[in-house]
Amino acid sequence: CSETAALLTMSDYTSEPSRQASISTGTAVGRIMSATGTGFISILPLLFLSSLLIPILIPVGPIILMPHRVFLILVFFPLLRRLLAGLAGPLLIIDYALLFSLLWATISIFISEGTGDLAGANPIEATGIYWVEFFGAYLVGRVGIRSVAAFTRFTKFYVLIIIVLLPFAAIEAVLDRPILLELLPNSISPTYTEGRWGMRRAQTAFAHPILFGVFVSSGFGLFWYMLRPAIFRVTGVAASVVATIFSLSTGAIISLSIQFYFIVWEVITSRFVWRWRLFLVLVAIGYVMIDMLSNRTPFHVLVTYASFNTGTAYARINIWIWGTENVAARPWFGLGLDIGNWDRPYWKSASADNFWLLTAMTYGLPSLIAFMGAVSLIVRRVARATLTSTLGKRCQAGFLIGVGGIVIAGGTVHYWHQMLAFVMFFLGSGIWMIQGEVEPETTVNVADVPDKSHKYTRFPPAPRLAPKTTHTEPTEIA
Repeated sequence: CSETAALLTMSDYTSEPSRQASISTGTAVGRIMSATGTGFISILPLLFLSSLLIPILIPVGPIILMPHRVFLILVFFPLLRRLLAGLAGPLLIIDYALLFSLLWATISIFISEGTGDLAGANPIEATGIYWVEFFGAYLVGRVGIRSVAAFTRFTKFYVLIIIVLLPFAAIEAVLDRPILLELLPNSISPTYTEGRWGMRRAQTAFAHPILFGVFVSSGFGLFWYMLRPAIFRVTGVAASVVATIFSLSTGAIISLSIQFYFIVWEVITSRFVWRWRLFLVLVAIGYVMIDMLSNRTPFHVLVTYASFNTGTAYARINIWIWGTENVAARPWFGLGLDIGNWDRPYWKSASADNFWLLTAMTYGLPSLIAFMGAVSLIVRRVARATLTSTLGKRCQAGFLIGVGGIVIAGGTVHYWHQMLAFVMFFLGSGIWMIQGEVEPETTVNVADVPDKSHKYTRFPPAPRLAPKTTHTEPTEIA
């Protein structure tokens, strides 16, 4: 851990050549920054994504950890230090809102007197797990991705992961064997759910098919906008779609569908400045029309048509009805550790397939409001960010489409374990767009710093001219 912390914080100090140049020039102090350590920071997102694919349990005394949690524990404080030191841009109200949501959730956990199953943990353990998966994963995206190049690198690695998982998902769905979990020792337990369309619901390296489905579907928009040339884009999008189908998850298919509709709308209205405001107006009109023409609420209609069968639709409707009653009964601090005992009919299981509702049920409305406020600010500010390069604009569009799919799918599924960490990482990965296109990997050449240590002469030194460079934007391929 100490070695990791040392590597993460090496870039806070200047290298020996930089210090000598600062001393010799006097006025160049603070202007010469070494990039030592930034290479390691840039691969943290890739290491984090890799840790999500190792579904093994690691007992540490009474605590059961997973690889992604171990990784987040190791990097949490070094990344937090970089954020507070301003090495990932200035602190934003988004950061404060997420921290408030987290602190309120911590208070809720310790206030609760129940012994329900919140991560199967006591208050200290449950709080620690939530901190590293919620804010630790956010820090990996927030600090580790600070440029177009870093975001592009993340996207390419993301699609590579889905392509690697795709054969395991196909075998699991067709042959009814969780082959990846069978190959790994001490792996998580397979989830046996009711088959659909004559196939098993694939979970691959994730704790549940729902989590695998949302993970692979969340990259659809990214791959469409980011991958070039066209053959790579088609491959990435196809891998996302096929893997989502193998998960046979309602929430994942909703996420995929929403992203598809967003992309279609973006394509056909790209010349209209107010296209997304128009989109919201049309959604509001559609909601009112359904409410007027149907004997059911628009929520009931949406859930019914978005579910695989009437049984799952009925279950989600009951989750909403009883879940909102639980929130109304305990609006401030929720149920905390006693979430396994939420009020519901005796025949209803403790499962609550609604991430946003369950957050309010567990930690109270203040925690949910701060969290959703942060997500809304991320979407709003990234949408308004001015990115000059073509690739930067693709990053912007792909990120917003992906967030839209995650947010809407969260109303039909719950995010926990690896998927909660991935969602928070994804949200953090787009913060750099708010602060402009920066390239933290770029270093200042010592030779470019003016040298004022020369002795007096009546012949002034010749000015140093910067070499001419040509910047070529990537070619758009339809």
